[in-house]
Amino acid sequence: MLSPKTFDRRRAELLRRLDGQAVLLVGTSAPPRTSPYMPYGHRQDSTFLYFTGCEREGAAALIDGDGCTLFIDPPADDDDLWHGHVETLEGIGAHYGVVRVRPASELEAACAGRSLATVGTADPGRTALAARLTGQDTAYFPARGHDALTDAIISMRRIKSDEELAEHRQAAHITSLGFRAAMASTHVGGNEAHIAALFDAVLAARGCGTGYHSIVTVRGEVLHNPHYVNPLAAGDLLLLDGGGERPSGYGVDITRTWPVDGRYSGRQRAAYEAVLAAELASIDLCRPGVRYRDVHMKSAEVLARWLLDEGLLRGSLDAVMESHATAAFFPHGVGHLLGLDTHDLEQFWDRAGYAPGRERSTEFGTAYLRMDLDLEPGFLFTIEPGFYVVPGILRNAALRETWGDLVDWDKYADWIGFGGIRIEDDVLCTEDGSEVLTHETPKTIADVEGLIGTGASALDRLSP
Repeated sequence: MLSPKTFDRRRAELLRRLDGQAVLLVGTSAPPRTSPYMPYGHRQDSTFLYFTGCEREGAAALIDGDGCTLFIDPPADDDDLWHGHVETLEGIGAHYGVVRVRPASELEAACAGRSLATVGTADPGRTALAARLTGQDTAYFPARGHDALTDAIISMRRIKSDEELAEHRQAAHITSLGFRAAMASTHVGGNEAHIAALFDAVLAARGCGTGYHSIVTVRGEVLHNPHYVNPLAAGDLLLLDGGGERPSGYGVDITRTWPVDGRYSGRQRAAYEAVLAAELASIDLCRPGVRYRDVHMKSAEVLARWLLDEGLLRGSLDAVMESHATAAFFPHGVGHLLGLDTHDLEQFWDRAGYAPGRERSTEFGTAYLRMDLDLEPGFLFTIEPGFYVVPGILRNAALRETWGDLVDWDKYADWIGFGGIRIEDDVLCTEDGSEVLTHETPKTIADVEGLIGTGASALDRLSP
């Protein structure tokens, strides 16, 4: 966990940027799952977590020149029966390093008649509360709220401190162990569900949750496939996109793709080498001052050259790049910011991810680029090119008309069933280049093939 002094410094810097304007931040609550006593697991709003470190549901913070006042529900008389030792309000204040802790019931009176800046959360009820107490038109996505506060949050959270990076590195190490276990336990005859359970268990046993629902699938062409229903068959590629999240909220986002039967086939090997070359070329480009869109286009260019050699694309490299025909096989952006959110600051949409004066493309493929900033030291982001054979693209009449003969649609059809390959790492922009925080997770063909199937199956490892 981060030091309470870190949160003090952040709040002081926030007030400095706002010329002393007082701020109200509200945390999220945990909605009931099946009854009021059985809620969904709670994950605190990331901005609230950034400025307070307080993960308690239903909390709020009033930040002004007198310090930070935390508002929380006081413990019930029988909380120690159900939950063990319960801190007093004073003890909670000491734990989080705030000046005062007050019962949540006093929040409305504390805000009455004051000029307060606020932003929304993913919890509609809490966002409505913040809007009512401040009189601001406030929403979470797309974000609406106090402009200066929004800009301060974005600029502060985009730059990662050494303390934050230590948390990311720890999450990267633990996640690498999950990937190694998943690769070693992959055997023909297993199931996606077995690998997903093992991966998540390795993280949990080392104090990490998951920053998002782990993607574990032999249908890698479905970019955010949430299901674990398929058996692992010879010839399949298994794609795992997962990341551990520390109790502090900081985590990682890593993707690897490997053959279930332990060896990349001819097509699989060629495609994997192309995706890996694209990723490495984009990472090599990352340094201060480089435009992130150019990092994306570098991956597209490397993949375009291979697709032309393979005959899946036709014509000149210039024509393919100008038409963005590579999006027939690489339909998403090359990455996104990373931090307390997996897609960091995405509730602020392009205000956080795009530089002033730059607008998101409307063309298929580049329209999904989540970031178009000039890189700065302290930016942490993903690089994740991919190659996918998507039946929906093959059937899309509008895309077929747009790209015409630049795509060999007959060859595209011949590749249907291939699935998808994505290779993703988390990259820090440094003063003189970049650092791959997720380097411990194997990704060369030799390293990956050397691990697959070397251990007991995932089901056996999880069974008595």
